[in-house]
Amino acid sequence: MKNFVIIIVDQMSMDCISLYKKYFKDEAYLAHWVDTPNLDRMINEGVSFTRSYTPSAVCCPARASLFTSRMPVEHGVICNNIGIDRNVPNMGEWFGDHSDYTMHYCGKWHAGGKWNCPQKEGARKIPGMNVLPIGEHSNGSNLDYKVSQTVSAFVRNYDKDKPFILVSGLLNPHDICFWAHDFGVKDTIKRSSDFFDIENHLPPVPPNMDYDFIEPDKEHVKPLPPHFNAHEWQNYLYDYCRMVEKIDSDVEKILNAVEDRDDDTFVIFTSDHGDGLGRHGRIEKWHPYEGSNKIPLIFWNPKSICKGFINNSHFVNLLDIFPTICDYTGVEMPPHSRGLSLKPLLEGKEPGEWRDHIYIDYEKTGRIIISERYKYVMKYKFSGNDDLQFIRKEDGVFESFGKGAGHTYEKYSERMLFDLEKDPWEKVNLYNNPNYKEVLSWHEEKLKEWEEKLIPGMHYDRN
Repeated sequence: MKNFVIIIVDQMSMDCISLYKKYFKDEAYLAHWVDTPNLDRMINEGVSFTRSYTPSAVCCPARASLFTSRMPVEHGVICNNIGIDRNVPNMGEWFGDHSDYTMHYCGKWHAGGKWNCPQKEGARKIPGMNVLPIGEHSNGSNLDYKVSQTVSAFVRNYDKDKPFILVSGLLNPHDICFWAHDFGVKDTIKRSSDFFDIENHLPPVPPNMDYDFIEPDKEHVKPLPPHFNAHEWQNYLYDYCRMVEKIDSDVEKILNAVEDRDDDTFVIFTSDHGDGLGRHGRIEKWHPYEGSNKIPLIFWNPKSICKGFINNSHFVNLLDIFPTICDYTGVEMPPHSRGLSLKPLLEGKEPGEWRDHIYIDYEKTGRIIISERYKYVMKYKFSGNDDLQFIRKEDGVFESFGKGAGHTYEKYSERMLFDLEKDPWEKVNLYNNPNYKEVLSWHEEKLKEWEEKLIPGMHYDRN
């Protein structure tokens, strides 16, 4: 039977892979400023997707969705450090109960619960997973090499009869968060410094730093600490690229270990979400824009799948990883799973009927619908409570999300509509343009369909 190694990194946007520069042609995209030979190798020898999205641009919600194939409002993890609904099984629990697979995890988990990187068995053990301990963690530079070494050693030495699923949770390029907020290094490192005389080799400032529309809940570009100037933004992007290259070197160790096994082992590479990357003046994640939501998804197994196929036509997301592994292993999917199996696409076959849009959550009560050409963004008014998420129109009472009740909740009047074909940098908001009424209606209908089928989580631990 097939083994699976899932590499999930933190905060990596899709356009940060050097081979993808032919798809992201504008030199402001980071594909032109990074060197990723091992991710390029995975793409050249496997199958990758350029229309791949996260279900939520925040760590815990996105990761919980990957490991449950459910949307955040369903598994209950709508923000960081809160628990998955007890009635929603994660991948480890499901395969442990329904297969002979042994389940293993190493590195950053952060998919529900207040702890980040489990280091031992017992009370902090990931449900359904055997934890491979790697000691104390602090940042990607320290954590990732330990994780990649431990994962590589496991892959090389695993000799049991039962097949395995192993998750490698790498932290970079998340360390860009430390760069942006100083975190104690303010007096020793000046972000505007040019230590190595590389100014002519810095990525350019994105072309959408300035914009004139108002976002849902009247958010707009705010002065972000530490009030970056243009050179500081360029340094931010330069250092982010270097963190991606560190990830690439960790990927090399794992690929080499899998290759040396010379068996039918899959490697899946993805990220929980992307980064603001200075676009719309943003750092970190959370945002409704492509930099935060569009993520890499690569499958590598030269023995079993197409070689060098880059899929530019099918919408895919993190929800699809769980169903794909189930399809390859003959394990039935948990009920109400929202993902689709990518197996036909990985083997060069037509999958039949496929989704015509992507649905994404952002900032707890924000919702995004991305279609073939357009992106629609709206937001429900937030109650301020992580359990009572929405506010009823009729009386202002706080109420947990109810299936099919989207029309009963208060919404912010400001919304956004972008033509991603003509405006890939999302600079022009078309929401109030009367020529797009039919486009808006279609996207709002798709949102309604999602709100009518989602089953809200109700049995979670918030401690």
